[in-house]
Amino acid sequence: MPEQTVPTTTTGTHAPFRLIARLLSASERKRLTQALAAGRLRQREQIDILSQERLPQLAMWSLVLLILSGCAFVVFGMIAASLHRETLINVSALTVVLLIALNVLAYVVMIPLHEAVHAAVILALGGRPTFGLKWPLAAYCTAPGQLFTRNGYIAVAIAPLIVLSLVGVVILWFAPEAGICLIFGLAGNVSGAVGDLAVVKRMRRLPKSLLILDTETGYIAYEVE
Repeated sequence: MPEQTVPTTTTGTHAPFRLIARLLSASERKRLTQALAAGRLRQREQIDILSQERLPQLAMWSLVLLILSGCAFVVFGMIAASLHRETLINVSALTVVLLIALNVLAYVVMIPLHEAVHAAVILALGGRPTFGLKWPLAAYCTAPGQLFTRNGYIAVAIAPLIVLSLVGVVILWFAPEAGICLIFGLAGNVSGAVGDLAVVKRMRRLPKSLLILDTETGYIAYEVE
């Protein structure tokens, strides 16, 4: 079974932790479950990525990513259109208004798509995702009370950036006229992944043996003693 109930914490109190370890071998799942049941779980690190003191820096990097990725997607689309010998945009007032409207729509639609990819990876690993809104910040997808392996958590965090960007690149390459309507949405997906990238950056410094609990705005890393 990919999910195991973890009945206790190191304090001896009951907690609804569930071990999400579909990618681990049966023997490794059994070892971790027994260790957790014995209370050999110690908090290693707790990070609030969306804390008030971090928000200004995250906002700055989010804007940088939005501009850089938007420019990159535009250039890629222009190259694709040139190779396909297509006219990317027939300039007129109507097409400009339509282009802006479709890009804004793409940006709005990309928000739930981003969280849906998070959820898909959580489900693939054996977890149970939930969704929410944290005003005025953003939508989020989390898995309360569920412990992921470090690598599994990294996969959940980075998946929307990789998957949706690749889909956008494919559309831009094969249908540049349609893809140009998605530029703002694709750039928004990259920009919106700034918190995910911050998590992955910190995670790469942590041992692979850690278990990770998502906290909606950050994570708690535990090690099995």
